[in-house]
Amino acid sequence: MILRRTPRLRAPFVLLMAALGCGPALNSTETVARAEAQGPEPSAPPAEVEPAPERAPEVVPEPEPEVQPEPEPEPEPEPLTLALPSERPAWADAAIEFETNDFQTDRRVQARRPRAPIFTATDRRLGRGIVHDGSVIGARLVGRNEHCGGTWYQVASRGYICTTWGFRDSPQAAREGLAPNVNAMLPFSYAAVTNREAYRFEQMPSESELENLESGRQLPGLATQLNGDYFIAIESSEDGPGGSYHRTIDGRYVSAGATEPIEGSPLFGEYNPEGLNLPLAFVHAPDGTALLDGETLEEIGSAAKYARFEISGERDTEQGELVNATVDGQTISVARENVRIARLRAPHGDIRSGRRWVHVDLDQQVLVAYEGTTPVFATLIASGKEGYDTPAGVFRVRHKYISITMSGEDPVEGIYDVAEVPWTQYYHGSYALHGAYWHDAFGNVRSHGCTNIAPTDARFLFRWTTPQVPEGWHGVRDEGTWVWLTRESG
Repeated sequence: MILRRTPRLRAPFVLLMAALGCGPALNSTETVARAEAQGPEPSAPPAEVEPAPERAPEVVPEPEPEVQPEPEPEPEPEPLTLALPSERPAWADAAIEFETNDFQTDRRVQARRPRAPIFTATDRRLGRGIVHDGSVIGARLVGRNEHCGGTWYQVASRGYICTTWGFRDSPQAAREGLAPNVNAMLPFSYAAVTNREAYRFEQMPSESELENLESGRQLPGLATQLNGDYFIAIESSEDGPGGSYHRTIDGRYVSAGATEPIEGSPLFGEYNPEGLNLPLAFVHAPDGTALLDGETLEEIGSAAKYARFEISGERDTEQGELVNATVDGQTISVARENVRIARLRAPHGDIRSGRRWVHVDLDQQVLVAYEGTTPVFATLIASGKEGYDTPAGVFRVRHKYISITMSGEDPVEGIYDVAEVPWTQYYHGSYALHGAYWHDAFGNVRSHGCTNIAPTDARFLFRWTTPQVPEGWHGVRDEGTWVWLTRESG
């Protein structure tokens, strides 16, 4: 360590310092001598600096754990639903093509009663067709003979009419509403008679005639009590004694208050001119059917009455017989008892190759129409109930009528009288394919032997099959499309 001497201070400076200092004053000589004797004045120790208090470490609060929201439960899938489409397909309303009559005529004749007959010859032996009341067709004068009290006219190459058999040779304006609407699902407006005490009158009744009926008197030839299943086709409505009356297509009168209007079944089948994929299932159960998951068999939706779907197979389970299908990419199963199945069928050997034909499966209550071997149309039907079994066999359409009235008597249900049954095609005696506007139970036996078809489907078949009805005619008799009805059971 190197020490340095402090230099002597001069007196004036020392005196000055003594004067400025605190305490007794010293002379300069004493001051110097004392300073030399004492040596250098120790320096004062440095003041202790108190250490700064230790700061407590800053406590950083731990972040609270982030609360994860509970995952929302996955929404349950919407129930699967199948229904009959709400819009009618275009094919259902396509125009009916009538046969063009190339026969040369020079005058016009008019039917003056319902179902005025056309004969094959002037001997009146065989019928060729009918003309509806009020309709006008071309004709050519033939003359008279013993089979006609009036005049014969020829109306087609094989068609003759007699003026005393429902025709006039001086046409008049037809009543409005009388002609059938062939462009509609049903050719007329229809109603069911719901009051079995109601009457059908041959002409508008008078007040006195109604009073006689109310007093219990009968009016034969004027009034018929409608104690049965009666259905009427309506031409118009008119006011009369006691209220409004429906004038029927055949010119009779029924109280409107005793009837309820009928619109016909909403059912329409499946049509594809390129070919249908069969087998095809139709729901026929009145309340529809449940749709089951194809694996778990848990209920996942529903199918309404008349819904349809292609099926991929059938199986037996603890829950009974099921049919399988794929809908919207999902495998489903349906109770076999709730559906009817249209299956592919090869044509019968009697049916010429490539021709159109109709197959009616009486076990499944389905109808399939074929172009050769290609199924193009399928739907549900309602054939004869027990005791009125529809006959199986191979037949051909022989009569076609835009409409025709059918009547009879059922030993259980009594009299039935069904006016202007639409789109009728007879194929064997009194058995026919025809539209049924009075019920909605297709897929189940019901009729008195005929094959009931929903009006939309019956109209399609009427348009699709042969023979064609000549223009202006209401019906024709000729050989046409093959009809094959089968029954595997019983």
